[in-house]
Amino acid sequence: MIQGFLLAYLNVTDFFLTSSEHETSKGFADLWLEPFLAKFPDMRFAYLIELKYIPRGKFSDELLQEKIQSAEEQLQKYGNDDRVKKFLQNITLKKLVLVYKGWELVYREEKSP
Repeated sequence: MIQGFLLAYLNVTDFFLTSSEHETSKGFADLWLEPFLAKFPDMRFAYLIELKYIPRGKFSDELLQEKIQSAEEQLQKYGNDDRVKKFLQNITLKKLVLVYKGWELVYREEKSP
Protein backbone atom coordinates (compact mmCIF):
# COMPACT_ATOMS: atom_id res chain seq x y z
CA MET A 1 0.00 0.00 0.00
CA ILE A 2 2.86 2.38 0.84
CA GLN A 3 4.54 1.56 -2.46
CA GLY A 4 1.35 2.31 -4.38
CA PHE A 5 0.88 5.61 -2.58
CA LEU A 6 4.46 6.67 -3.30
CA LEU A 7 4.16 5.63 -6.94
CA ALA A 8 0.98 7.69 -7.36
CA TYR A 9 2.55 10.68 -5.62
CA LEU A 10 5.71 10.50 -7.73
CA ASN A 11 3.63 10.42 -10.92
CA VAL A 12 2.06 13.80 -10.15
CA THR A 13 4.94 15.46 -12.01
CA ASP A 14 6.48 14.38 -15.29
CA PHE A 15 10.15 14.79 -14.37
CA PHE A 16 10.61 11.02 -14.15
CA LEU A 17 9.34 7.91 -15.87
CA THR A 18 8.47 5.85 -12.83
CA SER A 19 8.02 2.12 -12.62
CA SER A 20 7.48 -0.28 -9.79
CA GLU A 21 8.76 -3.76 -9.09
CA HIS A 22 5.35 -5.09 -10.11
CA GLU A 23 5.53 -3.39 -13.51
CA THR A 24 8.98 -4.83 -14.20
CA SER A 25 7.91 -8.41 -13.39
CA LYS A 26 9.53 -8.65 -9.96
CA GLY A 27 13.24 -8.96 -9.30
CA PHE A 28 13.89 -5.22 -9.46
CA ALA A 29 13.84 -2.19 -7.16
CA ASP A 30 10.51 -1.29 -5.59
CA LEU A 31 10.61 2.06 -7.39
CA TRP A 32 12.75 3.11 -10.37
CA LEU A 33 12.72 6.79 -11.32
CA GLU A 34 14.19 7.23 -14.76
CA PRO A 35 14.76 10.84 -15.78
CA PHE A 36 12.43 11.93 -18.58
CA LEU A 37 15.30 13.08 -20.77
CA ALA A 38 13.18 13.61 -23.89
CA LYS A 39 11.35 16.42 -22.11
CA PHE A 40 14.01 17.46 -19.58
CA PRO A 41 17.42 16.85 -21.19
CA ASP A 42 19.25 18.56 -18.32
CA MET A 43 18.08 16.06 -15.69
CA ARG A 44 21.11 14.52 -14.03
CA PHE A 45 19.68 12.09 -11.47
CA ALA A 46 17.98 8.70 -11.54
CA TYR A 47 16.70 6.94 -8.42
CA LEU A 48 16.43 3.37 -7.21
CA ILE A 49 14.23 3.20 -4.12
CA GLU A 50 13.95 0.10 -1.98
CA LEU A 51 11.08 0.02 0.52
CA LYS A 52 10.89 -2.24 3.55
CA TYR A 53 7.95 -2.67 5.88
CA ILE A 54 7.86 -3.88 9.48
CA PRO A 55 4.48 -4.37 11.19
CA ARG A 56 4.20 -2.28 14.35
CA GLY A 57 3.80 -5.32 16.60
CA LYS A 58 6.91 -7.03 15.21
CA PHE A 59 9.29 -4.07 15.21
CA SER A 60 12.70 -4.46 16.85
CA ASP A 61 16.09 -2.86 16.32
CA GLU A 62 17.44 -6.22 15.13
CA LEU A 63 14.70 -6.59 12.52
CA LEU A 64 15.26 -2.99 11.42
CA GLN A 65 18.96 -3.71 10.84
CA GLU A 66 18.08 -6.88 8.88
CA LYS A 67 15.72 -4.91 6.64
CA ILE A 68 18.33 -2.21 6.05
CA GLN A 69 20.98 -4.80 5.18
CA SER A 70 18.61 -6.59 2.82
CA ALA A 71 17.67 -3.33 1.08
CA GLU A 72 21.32 -2.34 0.67
CA GLU A 73 22.14 -5.71 -0.91
CA GLN A 74 19.20 -5.42 -3.29
CA LEU A 75 20.15 -1.89 -4.33
CA GLN A 76 23.71 -3.00 -5.02
CA LYS A 77 22.36 -5.73 -7.31
CA TYR A 78 19.86 -3.47 -9.07
CA GLY A 79 22.52 -0.81 -9.63
CA ASN A 80 24.30 -3.32 -11.87
CA ASP A 81 21.23 -4.02 -14.00
CA ASP A 82 21.54 -3.21 -17.71
CA ARG A 83 18.52 -0.86 -17.76
CA VAL A 84 20.18 1.18 -15.01
CA LYS A 85 23.72 1.10 -16.40
CA LYS A 86 22.64 2.61 -19.72
CA PHE A 87 21.83 5.86 -17.87
CA LEU A 88 25.03 6.14 -15.89
CA GLN A 89 27.06 7.82 -18.63
CA ASN A 90 25.50 11.25 -18.05
CA ILE A 91 23.29 10.59 -15.05
CA THR A 92 24.07 10.21 -11.35
CA LEU A 93 22.35 7.25 -9.72
CA LYS A 94 20.88 7.78 -6.27
CA LYS A 95 20.01 4.71 -4.20
CA LEU A 96 17.51 5.22 -1.40
CA VAL A 97 16.39 2.92 1.42
CA LEU A 98 13.08 3.64 3.16
CA VAL A 99 11.92 1.49 6.09
CA TYR A 100 8.41 1.83 7.50
CA LYS A 101 7.08 0.71 10.86
CA GLY A 102 3.41 0.56 10.04
CA TRP A 103 2.77 3.90 8.35
CA GLU A 104 5.68 5.60 10.13
CA LEU A 105 8.92 6.16 8.23
CA VAL A 106 11.58 5.06 10.73
CA TYR A 107 14.64 4.93 8.47
CA ARG A 108 15.67 6.80 5.36
CA GLU A 109 19.12 6.89 3.88
CA GLU A 110 20.87 7.47 0.60
CA LYS A 111 23.38 4.71 -0.07
CA SER A 112 26.62 5.35 -1.87
CA PRO A 113 26.89 4.12 -5.46
